[in-house]
Amino acid sequence: VVIHAANNSFGDWKEYNEMIGIGGWGGRSEKSGPYVYLDEAGKVVRNEEKGSGGHHGPQHPFTVIVRDSEHPITKGMPREWLHAQDELYDKLRGPATSMNILATAFADPAKGGSGRHEPMIFTIEYGKGRIFHTPRGHADYSMECVGFIATLVRGTEWAATGKVTLPIPEDFPKADAISQRKAEAK
Repeated sequence: VVIHAANNSFGDWKEYNEMIGIGGWGGRSEKSGPYVYLDEAGKVVRNEEKGSGGHHGPQHPFTVIVRDSEHPITKGMPREWLHAQDELYDKLRGPATSMNILATAFADPAKGGSGRHEPMIFTIEYGKGRIFHTPRGHADYSMECVGFIATLVRGTEWAATGKVTLPIPEDFPKADAISQRKAEAK
């Protein structure tokens, strides 16, 4: 399970980059692999142009768009839902082999983004392993998003078992409404 800045680590470690699919910072560039995003038609683009890996504009709420509604992690989620304030990672690079993009977010140039649909929920097959990856989750308020929580627990269950039995919560975000659960120290 790869969350947020875990994809910034080990930029020179070939196997780690294969496991996470794509990542940012850590010296990543076109040498790390293509910049992967979806075009306006929803087609995966593997951009091989020169450039660094990893960028984001200021934190803000953004819409997550489910692209694979049949995958166990995203099955039952609304097609679009509003994620709480977070960093919207863009320009992530890597080998991106055996990568299945389940959901994206549009990195709006008005918010300092790439102007492209960036992967926000995806899986990678690595050897006999299953990897769940989301670049969301910068801070406690980002992780209080019910969409983040549901995605994380469902993605973790899928990575561990290959199945998802946990339901989509009733307070899951809507296209026009964030839903958060306040974190409590225990």
